[in-house]
Amino acid sequence: MRELVLVLPDFFMHAAAVPQAPPSAALTTLRFPPPRPLRGGWRGMLARGVGRADLALVDAASIIAAANAIPAANASSTANVLHAAAPSEAWLATPLHLMAGLKTLHFPANGILRLPPAEALELAESFAKVFGADELALQPADSAGFVLSSFSAPGAETVDPARLIGEGIETLLPSGAESAALRALTSEIEMWLHDLPLNRRRELRGEPRVSTLWLWGGGAPPRDPIVATPAAPEARFSRLVADDIWVRSIARLAGLECAPLVLPLESLHESAADDEATVCVVAPLAGVSPEIFDREVIAPAAAALAAGRLERFAVVANDRSVSASVTDRYRFWRPLRSVFAAIADSA
Repeated sequence: MRELVLVLPDFFMHAAAVPQAPPSAALTTLRFPPPRPLRGGWRGMLARGVGRADLALVDAASIIAAANAIPAANASSTANVLHAAAPSEAWLATPLHLMAGLKTLHFPANGILRLPPAEALELAESFAKVFGADELALQPADSAGFVLSSFSAPGAETVDPARLIGEGIETLLPSGAESAALRALTSEIEMWLHDLPLNRRRELRGEPRVSTLWLWGGGAPPRDPIVATPAAPEARFSRLVADDIWVRSIARLAGLECAPLVLPLESLHESAADDEATVCVVAPLAGVSPEIFDREVIAPAAAALAAGRLERFAVVANDRSVSASVTDRYRFWRPLRSVFAAIADSA
């Protein structure tokens, strides 16, 4: 494999501490150079990497909605046939569990909920009964939660819910033009969720209730229809590995394969027979301890780099990137650092 690009979609530079291994464990270290800024964040990088620079600034909800609009019967035919999805107003609605404090709401580390398919469908159907008169609808969207359609709040600025971990929610609520409408809808949704039978059953099973649907990733639909294209020969990435629905959606629109994320990653390096392949892996950190993530994701890449099976290992987090090549191990003036410390470097 020529290059492995590892994306950490939920590693942000905020008040939360940089992940550290316990005293009994050690994280893999490499001689990383200082991090460099990344234009457009990891989603913009990935869109350009699959040959769809035209989608780099399109909001996340529109990408997922456009991919979902491709007929299922044609899902595997994007290499030969072009499909267009008409632009529409769409938002992502991610289920969250919040904990009430004395004065504020707290967002726990496991606050982003991934509902089973049956519960997601039940919630969407219940939503339609209450909000359908306003032509609002939820469509289950796997890891993102739901796609909310037919709600207009152009110019409202929102943030990825992964940014809420370790931060106060009040400072990250929707802002900018039309944000009042988005906040008002969120309040209505929270009141509806409060007495939802689904939540009562979750509590009886000892599972966290759905406190709210975090509305984000919308407000700027494209002017023209989004077209699904054949794989671009000049695309940087020849293969994607991810469970993230946005990544699967952009792959579908770019005519590329997106394999499911399977850990540990040794099998990926062992099966990559194409020496010219550049693979992008999107692996979230949530719910995984630093030492396990290091052992299953970082260490196999470092071992492949040391053995010469990999020429370059790049790590992307939010709007920063670091990389290590085969020859970097001889640059002794660079300190040995873990991936987390290298990304967090303020130098």
